[in-house]
Amino acid sequence: MSGTHVFSGAHHFVLRDCTINEASTININNFGNRRTSSTVIPLMPNPSIRFTGQAAIIARLKELFLNSSNDQVQEQKHFLLYGMGGVGKTQICLKFIEEMSNHFSTVCWLDASSADTITQGLKGIRNLPEAQSSALDGSLESALWWIGSLKENYAMVFDNADTLSPAELKAFFPPGQWGNILITSRNSTMSCLTLPENSLEVMEMEENDAVALLLKASCLDPSRVDLQTEALKFVKELCYLPLAIDQAGAYIASGAIDIGGYLVKYSKHQKTLLSQTEFTGASKYNRSVYGTLELSYEEIQQRSQSDDPHRSEAANSALLLLELFSFFHHEGITEEIFAYAAVQCQGALQSDLPLASSILDCRLLPLDDAGVWNNFVFREGIQMLISLSLIKQGLSECEYGMHPLVHAWGRDRMVLRRRQECSLIAYVTLSCALKDDTSQPYGFRRMLVTHVRANMQQSITDQHKENDNYFDDSYEKFGCLLEEQGYSSEAKELQVQVLNARKRVLGIEHADTIRVMGHLATTYKSLGKYTEAEMLGKQVLDANIRILGIEHPDNIRSMAKLAGTYEKLGRYTAAEKLKKQALDASIRILGIEHPDTIIIMAALAATYGFLGKYREAEKLNKQVLDANIRILGVEHPKTILAMANLATMYRNLGKYIEAEKLGKQAFDTRNRTLGVEHPETIRTMATLAKTYRSLGKCIEAEKLGKQVLDAKTRILGVEHPDTIQDMANLAKTYRSLGNFIEAEKLQKKVLDARNRILGIEHPGTIWAMANLAVTYGCLGKYIEAEKLGMQILDARNRILGCEHPDTIRAMANLAATYGSLGKYTEAEKLKKQVLDASIRILGAKHPDTIRAMANLAGTYGNLGKYREAVKLGMQILDARGRILGCEHPDTVMAMANLAVSYDNLGNYTEAEKLKKQILDAKNRILGIEHPDTILAMANLASAYGSLGKYIEAEKLQKEVLDARNRVLGIEHPDTILTIGNLAATYQSLRKYIEAEKLGKQFLDASIKILGVEHPYTILAMANLAVTYHALRKYIEGEELEKQVLDARNRIFGSEHPDTIMAMANLAVSYISLENYAEAEKLLKKVLDARTRLLGEEHPDTISAMESLAITYHNQGNYTEAEKFKIQCLDARNRLLAVEQSTSDNILE
Repeated sequence: MSGTHVFSGAHHFVLRDCTINEASTININNFGNRRTSSTVIPLMPNPSIRFTGQAAIIARLKELFLNSSNDQVQEQKHFLLYGMGGVGKTQICLKFIEEMSNHFSTVCWLDASSADTITQGLKGIRNLPEAQSSALDGSLESALWWIGSLKENYAMVFDNADTLSPAELKAFFPPGQWGNILITSRNSTMSCLTLPENSLEVMEMEENDAVALLLKASCLDPSRVDLQTEALKFVKELCYLPLAIDQAGAYIASGAIDIGGYLVKYSKHQKTLLSQTEFTGASKYNRSVYGTLELSYEEIQQRSQSDDPHRSEAANSALLLLELFSFFHHEGITEEIFAYAAVQCQGALQSDLPLASSILDCRLLPLDDAGVWNNFVFREGIQMLISLSLIKQGLSECEYGMHPLVHAWGRDRMVLRRRQECSLIAYVTLSCALKDDTSQPYGFRRMLVTHVRANMQQSITDQHKENDNYFDDSYEKFGCLLEEQGYSSEAKELQVQVLNARKRVLGIEHADTIRVMGHLATTYKSLGKYTEAEMLGKQVLDANIRILGIEHPDNIRSMAKLAGTYEKLGRYTAAEKLKKQALDASIRILGIEHPDTIIIMAALAATYGFLGKYREAEKLNKQVLDANIRILGVEHPKTILAMANLATMYRNLGKYIEAEKLGKQAFDTRNRTLGVEHPETIRTMATLAKTYRSLGKCIEAEKLGKQVLDAKTRILGVEHPDTIQDMANLAKTYRSLGNFIEAEKLQKKVLDARNRILGIEHPGTIWAMANLAVTYGCLGKYIEAEKLGMQILDARNRILGCEHPDTIRAMANLAATYGSLGKYTEAEKLKKQVLDASIRILGAKHPDTIRAMANLAGTYGNLGKYREAVKLGMQILDARGRILGCEHPDTVMAMANLAVSYDNLGNYTEAEKLKKQILDAKNRILGIEHPDTILAMANLASAYGSLGKYIEAEKLQKEVLDARNRVLGIEHPDTILTIGNLAATYQSLRKYIEAEKLGKQFLDASIKILGVEHPYTILAMANLAVTYHALRKYIEGEELEKQVLDARNRIFGSEHPDTIMAMANLAVSYISLENYAEAEKLLKKVLDARTRLLGEEHPDTISAMESLAITYHNQGNYTEAEKFKIQCLDARNRLLAVEQSTSDNILE
């Protein structure tokens, strides 16, 4: 270091109460090989030995204070570290000075908590030998002059400069261009003393650093994973505040309690633990967390007693705001709350019931001459709280937040009586801020509900009996707000109390009583209590007709709401009838272009959708959209909603391209007009994701679904019903992607959340069970799927009734699971019930009824009743073509199912013809790379195989494999299955080496991705065993077939068709190995099971007879062989006669 030095080495001294302590006289620390006289820090507090993290801040300080170029003009450097008390500002400074001890010639550390402490410290400079030679007179000015005259690279630290104004602190800066000044303060306005880039807010610790600090302070082994896990929970609870963590660590290190026990104790005794002075950790001032915060409170109190009325008024405003904010949520406290509440100060409404507005505290809510809130006093109080880091500015200028521990301290410091008073004032302010309609912006209402819930929860926690007082206006408004924002259970509690109070005081037929009855009916509907909702809805409608007259607009709304409840009850015809009445009345009374008329029109369109009347729904939705565009404009939220509804109907009609186009338009408009985080924008995004899924654009659907879930989690919280719904939607997309493991994982979360939040019998919970059951089926977990399916059916029968569409749907799903389990007789019985119920309740033309026919046809195929399957398949194809149109995806699906039935009948030419039509239609409608188009290609390849056109089959299957690899990915289950299909075609082409190679790939991929017990894995084993048989590798084939039989026995049970098939295949292996005795034994079991389960004339039963006949012949038992050959011939002749008869009937 160049230049003349007053001191021979770096002198670090603390200036406090006129006492000078030089480095050469006290040795506290020795840093490496440096000279002791120039590297120790006497009396100036050493950084805590537990100091952890904050490397980025120290790097910023070094960057500023080490950056001294000879080309630059020498100037004094300043840096401010500001932040709340306990965040570690002083410790960061101490650590920085320690690490820079070789860089600074002199370090002057001043306690800057007041002007007096700074003055007394500076005056003591005259006692330094070096200063005495300069003949200082002991005055403040001479001390500053002397420091300013130093040409060395000195550092001057003003620590804890919380209560001085920036101007007052600046008066103590030494003159001259030399030196470095570092300030720590809670007051962010001190930043005016530095350049903008030289002012930094110290925030809470990073998670990993906080964990490390806690384990150091607790003297615990940082390498133990169990302690790290406990510490992670711990630091989250302490909100990553260094002083709180250090203080807690000191308490644990004392042996008073272990790390797990501290959290339990903290949850019950937070105030005591954060106030303890015995364990103050590394606090420079020997203060606890709460003690540190109390310094700021005392400063405000002192200002409130000032003779300056302006200063006093600002301080009193700050004290009241601090108390009120402690009973809001700690984040997102906006000035809008107070601006809306101030309007209520103009005069409270009159009522026979107690009103919150009548006791509103207007001290912070003065109005100007124009009746607008004058926020001057409010802002003055806010600025004082910000200056002491008790609150901080939020994302916008008029939004504020508190650190959670400051928030808790604000309540904990009050006596019980004052807590009750402040909680009530906050509650009333929130109530008066909420209008009794929905005219306020959604974002404001979303923010307000967070504060309302926090206040109500705090009252419950604190057992504030005074807050149990009934306020009619707040209970009604908060009930509606909670219901609107998805907190239906909490809404119900308030609305029930309002209804009871109004019945008692106002009477059952008072308009206010009837209104809240309607609110409660809506809440019951959200809670899945449809019967209660219906009962209340009828009461509301009857009362309105009786009191207001049949043609009053309120009756029309009541009709529409009751119709919505009928829909939830599955009574779609009744809902349609009521909505038509409501629409007719609305057109007659209000006019066709009245907003309420258009809303009812949209509601009727939705009912048409439930009834499967998609064309009528499309027509009505178009009318709604046209009317909204004409009356409200193309960018109005209701117009965009109409667009989204029409897009949904397009999706139901299979018009996916139109649905995508309209969905994108709705999303773009909402994004532009409402913003990306508005709930309606996110809802439109979710609808578009569903359309992408229908289009087979599963990657896009997944991407959008993740965005939706992330946004809802961030805005509404992880346990909000809408967030959980979007989690369920994303799980469906995972299922479409073949990612069944992720789908299962997410659906279990959904089910768990709905169980916890909505209750085990809520329809939403039962839907979650149903979705999980479907995924179990995809995973081959048929036993689990059956168990869950039975629970679902039982619950829906009990809660919704046996004829509710959802109950019928549960029956259909359980029947499908029976089919997967090979329980075809039970599946047939249940599917017949489903079809009968669908015809009776929904009508013969409803899409669900036709779907029930298709499901039954599939079961007929499984049972070998091919003629019934074909007959039903033709009816289905005709109905879907007539109702939905020949190009609707469901019509094309009916064509595909009929082709399967033709396959089963051996009518491969008809099957091939149909499959070509299907592929052509899907190419045209969905595009060449849609998963359903690729599936159609795979089915046509299968038809080629059945016709012996193996070359064509091979070519097409290679195209399918290439497409699935490209579109779905190499690990998608459909891609893996294609490998297996191509291997089977290689078998047919006698390319056994290629078949073996591909068969092994199929097996390996299935085990790796789907698991060893998945049906695809067992199928891969079975197919590879067949290839081994063709390659005369009988031993390997036998071993694999034993594994297949064992697995199918274990997973499906001994009587499942696939288990019986495995038994038959193993018997064939025994025949190849000339183990005829074992083959005979197995084939007898196969024949017995198939005769019992499928009947004597089922093709599979006849096939078992033929195999047994061959075995007897090989054994030389020609009598038995002949007997079975005759039985086979008779059965085949009988079957052919029946099939000929069926063929004739079909031709007719």
